Amino acid sequence: MVLSHDAVVRLTTLGWALLLCLFVVSAPLLWAASPLLLAGVVLVGALLGLSIHAARRLPRRDGRSSGRTHSSLIGAGLLTCLVAAPVWWLVLQPALHPLAVPRVTLSDGRRQVVFQGMVHVASEQFYRSVAYDLLRAKDAGYVLFFEGVQPGTPEADAWLDAATQSSGDLNAQYARIGQVCGLSFQGDFLAFVQRDEALDPAHLVTADVSVTEMYEEWQRLVAADPALAETLPAGDGDGDGMFDMSSLLQVAAGLKDSQKDLLAAACKGVFSVVLGRAESPDALNRVILDFRNRRLAERIAGSADADIYITYGSAHFPGLFRELQAQDPAWRIVGTAWTTAILPPDDAAGRLRLAPP
Repeated sequence: MVLSHDAVVRLTTLGWALLLCLFVVSAPLLWAASPLLLAGVVLVGALLGLSIHAARRLPRRDGRSSGRTHSSLIGAGLLTCLVAAPVWWLVLQPALHPLAVPRVTLSDGRRQVVFQGMVHVASEQFYRSVAYDLLRAKDAGYVLFFEGVQPGTPEADAWLDAATQSSGDLNAQYARIGQVCGLSFQGDFLAFVQRDEALDPAHLVTADVSVTEMYEEWQRLVAADPALAETLPAGDGDGDGMFDMSSLLQVAAGLKDSQKDLLAAACKGVFSVVLGRAESPDALNRVILDFRNRRLAERIAGSADADIYITYGSAHFPGLFRELQAQDPAWRIVGTAWTTAILPPDDAAGRLRLAPP
């Protein structure tokens, strides 16, 4: 089938219009990252277009350069779009695939346990709603169980730093990640609920284990299966491994405002994608998840007469539910609700319309 001249003209015009639209959408994204990045991508794309043009045909003898010009424009536009596409994909993830965390209500027929799934870094609106629910639950007589691994011995702390490739205080690192990503750290919002724990230990409980207990459990597992010791990353936990979060955060702190805004938008997309996936098999999860789930289930069993409201990482729920049912098959899920953890900023601006005096 041979296209008519008019059809070729229409398709060519449509192609140029589409390329122009995509370039107009993509270029500001690269400009926000760095004007030099945009200029470099455009230049490389133009050179690639010229190279392909030269490889396909020899220059025309009449010296006309329309073919070369078209090829360079097409190359510059396409490469700009291709470079910007992954960033746009990340930026759009919170809207296309929101990160949802569960609030699951369990019952054994005598009492209720509410499990509110959490993430360490999320939107301020999410933490506000969780804090409000906690206060309402406390007023209703629930015992509040909080997540929070307690400090351990220097040896145990060094083991955890090495095992997780962190550089010391994980909470401080989460707070810095939240700042870079335009999000909030959960400790900044739940601390005011937990601060009265010493005054009301019966209703405000940090139900987690200590780093020392985790270390001792890991040693027990390694004694039973020495091959587990080889699964931990090599290093001393001082950030000299392949992935140095502290160095990345320092670089991010020195970016320009437009670059920080772009990084924050992309970072929210990364969180939505990574945290939305199922937990991958990891030998360390036998301590970080399984061991802590068993201890949490024991805590729940030890408060046999109390309704309990738990705030723990969402990844803990499947294992916790298995542990509870292993203790008592009467435990059932009686309700589930979902909350979006990463939301658009709720900053608003307006103008007061006042009557003249």
